[in-house]
Amino acid sequence: MTLTQAMAELKLKDDQITELVRQNEEHSRKMEELRQQIVLLQRRLYGPRSEKYHPDQLCLDNVLKEGQVLEKPEPEPTVPVKATVRRKARPHGRVAIPEHIERIDEVLDLPEEQRTDPETGLALVKIRDEVSEKLGWKPGQWFVRRFIRPVYAHPDWQSEKAGIHVQPMPDSPIEKCKADNSVLAMVAVKKYVDHLPLYRQREIFMREGICVAPSTLNAWAIEPILACEQLYLAFKADVLSRPVIFTDDSPVDMLQEGLGRTKEARIWVYVGGCGPSHRFFDFTEDRRKERPGQILANYSGFVHADAYSGYDHLFDIRRRILEVGCWAHARRKWDEALNSACKPCTEMLLRIRALYKIEATIRGEKPESRLAVRQAESIPLLDKFYERITEISAERVILPSSLLAKAIGYAVNQRKALYRYTTDGRLEIDNNTAENAIRPLALGRKNFLFVGSQRGGKACAMALTFLQSAKAVGLNPYEYMHDIYNRIMSHPVNRLHELLPAEWKRRRSQTGSR
Repeated sequence: MTLTQAMAELKLKDDQITELVRQNEEHSRKMEELRQQIVLLQRRLYGPRSEKYHPDQLCLDNVLKEGQVLEKPEPEPTVPVKATVRRKARPHGRVAIPEHIERIDEVLDLPEEQRTDPETGLALVKIRDEVSEKLGWKPGQWFVRRFIRPVYAHPDWQSEKAGIHVQPMPDSPIEKCKADNSVLAMVAVKKYVDHLPLYRQREIFMREGICVAPSTLNAWAIEPILACEQLYLAFKADVLSRPVIFTDDSPVDMLQEGLGRTKEARIWVYVGGCGPSHRFFDFTEDRRKERPGQILANYSGFVHADAYSGYDHLFDIRRRILEVGCWAHARRKWDEALNSACKPCTEMLLRIRALYKIEATIRGEKPESRLAVRQAESIPLLDKFYERITEISAERVILPSSLLAKAIGYAVNQRKALYRYTTDGRLEIDNNTAENAIRPLALGRKNFLFVGSQRGGKACAMALTFLQSAKAVGLNPYEYMHDIYNRIMSHPVNRLHELLPAEWKRRRSQTGSR
């Protein structure tokens, strides 16, 4: 073997070694990534769902000391408490029965022979009534509304006014429907509030001896909702008129006609801030970025959202829309990486907890007060938070695909949006308002499984808009929906704002109606 051949062979082996080292490092990174995914999956399947910080977790003295600055010492009481003062009795926990429920009196009296003394014959003296209440229930009572409408005819059949005269039927969202508006409202509430699928409702009807075809029951659930299209648009206009909006989306399966399978569609929620918590739900067949753009095209204000890239073009192109980041999402990234990088993640979770402690102290205060506290206390903590991210990145080797890298990347990429809540007292630290608003969809989705068509998806979004908005302002959703069905067909379009839940509640309270 010549020297040239030997040098070439050595170079080849060096290249092979280099390649093997590279492959080994790549496999190690891949194994670490898969290990973290397995740990995260096991935690989601078998671990606690709560993300609350546990006191047994690793605590860092410097973070705790910084957090102590936020905790203002409680002033010592100036008036000494007497040792003889009795403690307030704890509530016994019994159910408080509402006063508006009908009372049915049942007198349980002693037999007549026991109301006299058998030896002296003297009658017992009644000193008081011992009243005990138990909450009772009986199956719902069905009834039939018979509308008897006298039909009149003009006596002079040759007159211009000759003809048949009869009072019209009450308004109904479905013309010539055999179900009263009370039944239509009940079906909607059971499906979209109580999450009871239609086939189960049909079984309840059958137990009462009422045979309703599945297609008929489906029409009772969808058609009245779709008839309220103008009210649905009034909800949209009300939400988009707010200076602050919270938005989120969630998947829902939609049946593909003629194919026998489903596709993933989306329902979006937009919650109005700075006023009554009205919601507007929107159904789309996909999650393309144009979907939120169609709703927010002419909007100007703050939008609380997660880091979904579909919103980016709204914040980039339309500068009048300002993104507000979600610290709950940012915290979740660090919580997911806790098992793979305990020390740095625990530290950052403690720092985020300090931010939430500040929010707890100013909850319910005026926007000006909230802004002043955030400027004075939250911003320094945020600055230190991002300083530590830089230090953590320099202290250790972080795999690009690791959960820790994803937590750092989310916080860095969303930095401007995560700071924004400190610029206006009307804003919130996270997007939990929207996440809580869309939770009823997730509960119902486990029961009805899918929507049957694009039309059914829209009806679902409209029903959630009406009923969840009513619940958000403290209304009984059945009473609200029943009244809407009674009035929607004849209510003036230019006065639809009167049917929005907050205004509906105000007018009802003024008239003394429940």
